[in-house]
Amino acid sequence: MKAQDTARIIFVLFVLGLFSTLNIVEAHAEKEKVIYSGFAFLGEHADIKSQYKYSDQIYSLNNAEGRPLVEKMLSERMQKTDSKNIEIITGELGQLDSGEGLAMAIALDWEDVAVETLEEGLVKSVYNLHGQILIFDFIKMEVVASYPFGVRVTDCTSKIPSEEHKLEIFKKLYLSDIAGVNFLDSLCCLLTDVEVKSSASNLTFKVEDVVLEAKANDFVVKNFPNDREEAFKIFVAQQFSSFFAKNLKTSILPYTKGKAIGNKMAGRFANGNVFELTVPDGDYPITIAIRGFKKVKLDENETGQSWVYGSYVRLIVESALGDVVNSKIKNGAVKIVPVGQLTVEDSSAFVESLLVLFDKTTKQIEICDSDWLKKCAEGSCTGDQFQALKQKINKY
Repeated sequence: MKAQDTARIIFVLFVLGLFSTLNIVEAHAEKEKVIYSGFAFLGEHADIKSQYKYSDQIYSLNNAEGRPLVEKMLSERMQKTDSKNIEIITGELGQLDSGEGLAMAIALDWEDVAVETLEEGLVKSVYNLHGQILIFDFIKMEVVASYPFGVRVTDCTSKIPSEEHKLEIFKKLYLSDIAGVNFLDSLCCLLTDVEVKSSASNLTFKVEDVVLEAKANDFVVKNFPNDREEAFKIFVAQQFSSFFAKNLKTSILPYTKGKAIGNKMAGRFANGNVFELTVPDGDYPITIAIRGFKKVKLDENETGQSWVYGSYVRLIVESALGDVVNSKIKNGAVKIVPVGQLTVEDSSAFVESLLVLFDKTTKQIEICDSDWLKKCAEGSCTGDQFQALKQKINKY
């Protein structure tokens, strides 16, 4: 073969290889198209106005063109968000009876205000908003991915806040901000890393159960009366799921036990359309066993007292081959009670301790700090389990 012919063949192969490489890059860069279906409230239609009484009022606020202010703000923020893995298609909101492919809803699942009188003339109020980025199959009406998110702010007033004041706080969380905190910004930050994986690789995590052991049950009965045990379990599952998704940058299916029948999730779009989604079982079901809470005095002097509020859980992550994680974990949060404080809301301090536990635990799945593992978990045993779980998360 002549040298000239050899050079020609090499050139042709190079060009073909170059085009193949370009095609691979182009295919890799193509984003999954997802239709934005609107803002939604999770829960039964009849309960929406009582369950989300502030958010429901805020969503009814329209601009001069008659468009809901929340949707306008959300649309502006989403347009500025560079999502790495999905292309969001906007159009008619809440239209689920036509089209193909995947849809996305921004679903509110918790709104709450906790008020605590610290001393005469000083009242602390904690405001919570929690939601989920729900990705679901248009045709099957089945959830394929969920990314929980939420915000929490504290407000101090001289007296018990009025309903008007509470509404204004929530309005700021939606339409402006409080010290830089905004509910819609929180979801758009998470939207950057939202990913929809193929069914072959989409092995899913899901909190399947929240168990209250004897000591924890006593705490719930005392601090959450009026049959609020199920509400507390839902809160625990939601909060753990939020930290899991945020800190590990992965999807986790919504918790449905106690508020759904047959793994069905009901909701209503803000435009009035109702829907029902199927939530599949997780490939890696998670059980959170709340073992108990304990309050211990740390110090006392002329200025007041300091207490440690301990929270204790057992985290279990299962698979078809057996447990991936089965470990006891604890956390202690210090609360200072000044002399003269009229009341101490132990329940709020214990909840804060529990939330910090969830935050640190999900971060440690990635970090596996030996000092933390020895102090707050079961040492290297927990570390090995976390490493195994981390590999499964990264693999899929």
